[in-house]
Parts: sequence; C-alpha cells; structure tokens
Amino acid sequence: MNDRVRLNVRKSILFIIIIFLCAIWLVPIYFLILISLKSSKEFAVTSFWELPKTFALLKNIRYVFIETKLLRPFLNSLIYALCGSTVAIFISSLAGYGLTKLKLKGAFPVFIIIWSGMIFPVQIYLIPLYKAYLTLNLYNTRIGMLLIYIALIIPFCVFVFRNFFLTVPDDYIEAAKIDGCSNFQIYYRILLPNSFAPMAILALFQGSFIWNDLILGMVLAGSDSVRPVMNALALLNAVYSGKNIPAVMTGNLLSGLPIVIAYLLLQKYFIQGLKLQAAGE
Repeated sequence: MNDRVRLNVRKSILFIIIIFLCAIWLVPIYFLILISLKSSKEFAVTSFWELPKTFALLKNIRYVFIETKLLRPFLNSLIYALCGSTVAIFISSLAGYGLTKLKLKGAFPVFIIIWSGMIFPVQIYLIPLYKAYLTLNLYNTRIGMLLIYIALIIPFCVFVFRNFFLTVPDDYIEAAKIDGCSNFQIYYRILLPNSFAPMAILALFQGSFIWNDLILGMVLAGSDSVRPVMNALALLNAVYSGKNIPAVMTGNLLSGLPIVIAYLLLQKYFIQGLKLQAAGE
C-alpha cells in the first residue's frame, strides 16, 4: 500500500469519525426541536420518537413568553449581552491602543494588573460582591448586572486587543502623526476599522458568556424584571417539567437561537480573526 492510499484511508477514517461525532451532537438537538413542535396533549399520547401530527411550535412560543413570563428575562439577557459586550469591547480597544502605541511608562505592569482579572474565578468573591451590591443599592438592578458583566469580560478583551495591536507596525502610527492625526484620530481612523476580526471574536465569546450566565443572575438578581434568561429557564424547567414538557423544550430552543444567529451574522469576521491568530499576524 503506497503513501497516497494510506493518506486516503486515514482521511476516510477521520471523516467517518467526524460524521459520527456530529451525529451524536445533533441527536439531542433533533429531539429538542421534535418535542418543541408538539403540543402537550400530543406529547402525552404519542411515543417519544414519533413525528408531530400538528404544528404547535407557535403555540408553545406564545405559552413560554406569555404564560411562563420568559419574555422579560429573554429581553434582559439581550440587553446585557449586546450592551455589555459593546461597552467592554470599546473600552478594551482604547486600553489596548494606549498600552501598545502611546509609549506609556509602566504600560506592561498596568496590563498585568488588568490581565490578572482573568486568573480568579468569580465564585471566590461572590459573597463580598453581593454585600457590596447591597451597600451600593445595585442589587436587583439592570445597571448592576451590566457593570459586573462588563468588569468580568474587560480583562480578556484587553488581552486580545493588546496582542492584536502589537501586530500593527509602528510605521503606520508615525506616518499618521506626520499627516497631522491626533492619537484619537489614529485610533478610530486606522486601528478601529481594521479590528473587526478581533471584535467579532470577542462579541461572540463574551456575548455568549453573558447570555449563558447563571450564577451571577442567581446572586445579584431577585426579580423577573432584572433576572437573566438562564435563571428564568432554570425556573421554567423546575416548575413546568412535570406539566408541559414541549413548553420547556421550546424555552430551551429559544434560548439557543440568539447565539446561533450572532455566529451566522459574524461568521465572516470570526473566521478572519481565527486565521489571523493562527498565522500569528
């Protein structure tokens, strides 16, 4: 058997393994969608594997958003994810620019201090954070939730932007200064327009982190007007899992859609960012 045949055999085996793993990953999603299409009555009288005879998805969505009051937490998480990641990315891009291109004294120690925020898990300081929020009247407020989300994701965002801006040649910055550009003009005319790739990666990763958060919502939010969607979804599973399984599955399905839509919209820049990181540019 020559090398070419061996290579083709290896590729075929690898392809089969990938298909098998994808099938394992897709099976739960298939059943999630299948159950979401059924009504509670049909689910009770049909087998688990049986295809739905009636299309009840819209009815289940209406039930989840109105009857179980999932709409408000759903919108809360959208606000937290969009506003939190946007503000954090903007602040971090400014910090990354200042730490790399402004030749500031002590820039590296400052970066280490910021980066150290990634080291300690949030569970370590949940109790003092809860007490501080009570003292500052930030408990059970949207502003309070946004502030902690922004604070938690800024260190990683600064890390990414700093590494990205280090790849930009200083000659571009010097040429822009000769042309009369201020530091801020260099930032928003040169660096920011070329930073869509890392911004897309951060928007997806950090937006997903905020959207999927459960523990901060449990500690810092006490009502539906502030509670994130994952906390409301946990309550939905606890209360309605014995009464309306299709509604619970519909809630789970809806909770995954925003991340999928965000990836589809940012897929181009996301892939570009991964290529830049892989190439070390």
